Amino acid sequence: MRVNGTITYRTGVDERQFDDNGQPIIVEPTWSDPLRCFIRTNLHDHRGTSVGGTFTREAYEVFLERVPDGLSTDRVRLVRDGKSLGEFAVQDIQNVSLDRIRIIV
Repeated sequence: MRVNGTITYRTGVDERQFDDNGQPIIVEPTWSDPLRCFIRTNLHDHRGTSVGGTFTREAYEVFLERVPDGLSTDRVRLVRDGKSLGEFAVQDIQNVSLDRIRIIV
């Protein structure tokens, strides 16, 4: 598989902790070590509009080999060719073959 970037995924976000008074404690999420991957752009344009402005629309497919056991996450950070693409919400995680998955963000 070709490799052109890295992905890190958020872990430890399901832990809910409370202090002695029952007030929730803010838990900072932790991130995995960078994993080598292939990142393909599905959409990248400047056609997004909102009240009072515009924005860049982005969508990517990420292919991973040697998938960590129990990979389940809701957010990822992508770096391609040394440039940070940003942090994205995970839309779907699909098995492509026995040792490869596709993450759609």
